[in-house]
Amino acid sequence: MKTKFEHLLSTLGSKDVEAIISLIPTSIMEGNQKHIAYLKYRNTNEMDEKKNIPVTERLLMSDLTKMMEKYIVIKNSLASAFHYNHTLLEYYRIHENEKLFSEAYKSMQNQEGQALRNEKTYQQNADILYEKWQFDQVKSRFSNADAEDIIHDTDVAIISKKLMQTVTFATQSTLISKKINTQLIDHLESYIIEHSYLAFPCIALYYYAWKLILYPEDVVWFEKFNEMLEPNEHLFPHEELKNLYFQGINYCIRKHNSGDKAFSQKLLNYYKIALSKKYLLTNGYLSKNTYRNINTIALRMGRYDEAKEISTDNVQYLRKEEKDSAFRFNMANIYYATEKYTDALESLRNIEFDDHLSNLFAKTLMLKIYYETKSERLLDSHLDAMNIYLTRKKIIGYHKTNYSNIVKYTRKLIRLNRFDSKAKAKLAEQIRTEKLLPDRDWLLRQVEV
Repeated sequence: MKTKFEHLLSTLGSKDVEAIISLIPTSIMEGNQKHIAYLKYRNTNEMDEKKNIPVTERLLMSDLTKMMEKYIVIKNSLASAFHYNHTLLEYYRIHENEKLFSEAYKSMQNQEGQALRNEKTYQQNADILYEKWQFDQVKSRFSNADAEDIIHDTDVAIISKKLMQTVTFATQSTLISKKINTQLIDHLESYIIEHSYLAFPCIALYYYAWKLILYPEDVVWFEKFNEMLEPNEHLFPHEELKNLYFQGINYCIRKHNSGDKAFSQKLLNYYKIALSKKYLLTNGYLSKNTYRNINTIALRMGRYDEAKEISTDNVQYLRKEEKDSAFRFNMANIYYATEKYTDALESLRNIEFDDHLSNLFAKTLMLKIYYETKSERLLDSHLDAMNIYLTRKKIIGYHKTNYSNIVKYTRKLIRLNRFDSKAKAKLAEQIRTEKLLPDRDWLLRQVEV
């Protein structure tokens, strides 16, 4: 089991290690040559996991861990222009140096990033004004304070942050079936409307996103959200735009899955914009699930060339270990949609995902191909194999039910008497009313053939 020192060292680049080594003898780190020698050695040599670590070595690791943590704090603090200047502003205020304070205050007012108008920038502006107010109070208790501006910007920041957190947690709670406390938002709503806070995009967008979650059937909230998002992108940092676009995508997915065809195009548009602007990347990588979902949406709309183009252009953003299987699956999906069943099976044969859900997607696609090509023996063996997979693997909750139902209804299709109209109608009704059943439309089409 790795030590904290080893875990921390593994997160640092070579330049960071070099910088730490140069700082070790300084008064900031209070280290010595023993620390330098040990860090150099451990940076190029891994520890034997079976080794019993001597006390002296453990002490060196403990010292170096503190030094590395101190370096990370200093580096990240210096990387933030606001934190850097705000710390200086606070220092100059405490020491009542008007010249230094005035220069730092002007610098903060002109610093880069002021074009952004999200929760953080409103809070930062309030913090700067508050420092100015405190400094002015030292000179005169009757100075012309910007109290109203401070309170206003703080209110905007607080309301925006609360809405943003509520939307984020509510989205997650739908996945884990856990309710969150929204009482404060319920009380704030009338205040937001009464005081025209919806004029601020950093409040309005999260307010509309919250309404999307509460009232998914009322399309007016999506229309308001959609109309406001793109024209105000310049007011938000990249990471926050990822969250906002996710809210739009998530809503469109729910509407698309409910059978609302009008939202299929909206969903594809959201995905394409988010792809082009890198909003779907996390740490530079695209999720294989998102990659597969976009391909599937395009295919359901009959956009075969577009599906292939999206899959080919964006495979570069997948993690190295996922690229081959994810690309092969997308191509298999395209081959299946265009009835190139042999090519589809060839692509599927060499796929092996490290998660159960992706494997089940692939297995379901094979099931469809065997059924549609009337490969009865292969289909029968495949259904048995899927049942065994679902029984042996630790597949969570409704996913297990979903795919067990696919197997169950496919077997019913095989046994169905095609000349018995009552039996066909009965099976179609069972499929329509089954609560958990992916590929419901495909199953219904097979009954109607």
